Amino acid sequence: MASVLSLFLVATLVLAGCSGKNEKNTASEPADSAKASEKASEAASEKASEEPAKEVTISYTIWDKIQQPAMEAIAKEFTAENPNIKVKVEVIPWGDYWTKMSAAAPAGTLPDVFWMHGGQFIKYATGGFLEPITDKVQSGIIDLNNYAANLGSIYTLDGQNYGVPKDFDTIGLAYNKELFDQAGVPYPDDTWDYNKLAEVAKQLSQPDKGIYGFGAKLDTQVGYWNDMLANGGHILSDDLSKSGYDEPASIEALKFRYQMILDKASPTHQQMTDTESTEMFKSGKLAMIFEGSWRNADIDGSEIIHGKWNWAKLPKGKVKRGNIINGLGNVMSAKGKNKAEAGLFLQFLGSKRAAEITAEMGAAIPAFNGTQDAWVKSKPDLNLQVFIDQVADAIPYPSGTKAYPVWFAKESEIMSQAWGGVISIEEGAKKVAEMMNQAIADSK
Repeated sequence: MASVLSLFLVATLVLAGCSGKNEKNTASEPADSAKASEKASEAASEKASEEPAKEVTISYTIWDKIQQPAMEAIAKEFTAENPNIKVKVEVIPWGDYWTKMSAAAPAGTLPDVFWMHGGQFIKYATGGFLEPITDKVQSGIIDLNNYAANLGSIYTLDGQNYGVPKDFDTIGLAYNKELFDQAGVPYPDDTWDYNKLAEVAKQLSQPDKGIYGFGAKLDTQVGYWNDMLANGGHILSDDLSKSGYDEPASIEALKFRYQMILDKASPTHQQMTDTESTEMFKSGKLAMIFEGSWRNADIDGSEIIHGKWNWAKLPKGKVKRGNIINGLGNVMSAKGKNKAEAGLFLQFLGSKRAAEITAEMGAAIPAFNGTQDAWVKSKPDLNLQVFIDQVADAIPYPSGTKAYPVWFAKESEIMSQAWGGVISIEEGAKKVAEMMNQAIADSK
């Protein structure tokens, strides 16, 4: 649905997802191609080591401080194998990351290696800011078959490969067990639908105490996109030619979420603007929220909620159980001064060993086949398996077209008016659809 690249991903999800999500994919040993890739990587390292040892420091920039320890552990192990190459891991918070990258790209000062998001990829690839890795892929040094759900296709454009899959994420329902226990309400399970979600959210709400059953926040990937899909609506039509926001099923889903605010089963938009909903959940003020797998360590790090919460699948809608899947990638700067060394590090970042470190430290769900189970086991007291299982229900993050950066930037501006009560939900949805359709037309 989301893009031509996404169609490849959807097809793979159908094949790989079904029984408990990627169980065969995640439980199996890496294919022979993985071993070939590792050997090729080792050969490249040996070749580099035969040359005069030039000590260099390359930069590796990420946006998640929670994952910094794991990324530094990966960098340390890489340097142990390549003593002449030091890696400096730098963190730029998400709120500033793309602003700084947008300025660095035309100036030729992008980091040697950095994280890439599917929603930003086309901008950087078409701008000539990313170093192609097609030769490494074609030679087998980097084997994109090693990664789950065809995630490598996300960072491919016009036959050129630019990124190595790092991880993937889906969306889960986080719930506060303590608030459920106090109310004598059973925890969410696979039978839940949206009506049950709304019913329990209202039952658990105590507005006079500042406690609410659900955070019906204004959000796309971890919010109403999932609702729209579950209800039979679309974000984009299957042929990418039209917005799905103005479809009756999409509007109905948006209204359903907003109604929980009106019913005082959720904080108001202003309350969730003043204090982000996940922070409210971490402080014990929300019984349930939709959230991404990448927030797992962050939530569990809260002393207030630690040991008192868990994950469940998203509720079923009228048509299906909706979910958004996205995959981050590692890329290289086209203007980097140490491309050979950066290339070796990029290969290591795409290795099974790097994925194992990511999984064992609970940083994210690694993309490398056969390593996801370690992430699930990294927090045995939490039901992390739901994120793996839900790949079967998920559609790719709707990026990958030239129109995406235009309409996505404007979408929240319009929907915030609806969530703030300035315009109706239906009017907001129709305005978004009109804006998206214009952006699509202008991009042709």
